[in-house]
Amino acid sequence: MYKVEIQADNLRDAAIRRRRALDEERKKRIFDPKIRILGIDVAALEEQIKIKNDSKEIERQREENLDRAAKHTNTLLQHLDAAAEAEARSHLQSINEFRTKFQQPWQRRDYDLYDPHALKKATPMRIGDDDERCGISGCQRFEGEDLSFAERKQLQKQQMSTWVREGVWEKRVKRKQELDEEMRYEQFQREVSMKTMALQNAVHEAKYNQALEDRETNRQMAELKRKKEAADRQFELEKNAKEIEGHLNGEFLTETPDVFNIGGGHQVRVDIFKGITPEQKTYILNMQEQQRAEAEALRQKKRQEEQEWALQEAANLRAATLLQREKDRQSKDMAVQLREENSRKAQEDRLRQMYTDKILYTNPPTEEYFNQFNTTSR
Repeated sequence: MYKVEIQADNLRDAAIRRRRALDEERKKRIFDPKIRILGIDVAALEEQIKIKNDSKEIERQREENLDRAAKHTNTLLQHLDAAAEAEARSHLQSINEFRTKFQQPWQRRDYDLYDPHALKKATPMRIGDDDERCGISGCQRFEGEDLSFAERKQLQKQQMSTWVREGVWEKRVKRKQELDEEMRYEQFQREVSMKTMALQNAVHEAKYNQALEDRETNRQMAELKRKKEAADRQFELEKNAKEIEGHLNGEFLTETPDVFNIGGGHQVRVDIFKGITPEQKTYILNMQEQQRAEAEALRQKKRQEEQEWALQEAANLRAATLLQREKDRQSKDMAVQLREENSRKAQEDRLRQMYTDKILYTNPPTEEYFNQFNTTSR
């Protein structure tokens, strides 16, 4: 069928929408405290805030432009300063190169007047024993003069240099031996540490295995305890049931002794009980003896475990003591060797010094040297 619009419905809907819009505007006016109490002009305030924000943005852009200009100017000034410094440095370098090449002291005309090495450069007064300038009146040669002094001095220097090199070589060899000994000692220490770690790991592993065994034993004992408790509870229930049945069927309630029936259990009649039988006494004593044996076996096992741990700790302590003794012995041997080596070096130094002082550098003049003078009037 065709949809027919009714004018009254449209008017009613428009009125409802208008009232809703008016209600929303009224809510805004009522629930906004500024408008409700002060009655300020929100649009004017928003316009002022917008103008203020625009002014701040313009000022910020102006500051950024000024900063960029200042940075650019600073960069140009730095480049100019660097160029000026490079040019000054290049000029000073060229001046120094010119002075080094063309203005040295020995290039002066009057350098020979104040040359500090003039005597070294001049010809010596005596070149050798065969110098033609060494005449009789020159007093350049005398009998008994030590002409090989320079050569002997040079040989002595060479010998001292050889001794020094030998000493350095011996020190290097000694240092190499000490380093080798230290490396061997460190290797020994590492081996000892590895053995100690192996012993510790073995001890930890043994403790871990023992803990596992103890845990398994405890679990089994707990399981046995639970089963025993369950059996005891079942036995207690059966016992209580039998006791109730005994009371119900007893002579005290039924007054008929023929109905009393224990059913082969452990219950006895209290009114006619005269004591336990020898078989029951033997059974009780056997059970007590068995319990004591089990307790003694547990104590014996615990003592054996404690003894094994004590033996293991004593073995570890003994091994550590032996390692420490070996270390102390090696340290003492190294100290003895070092003292012997130092004593030998000191003896060699004393002999070398004695040879130098009493044999090598000793040349006293004899009486024959003095008797050759003043033998004639000339």
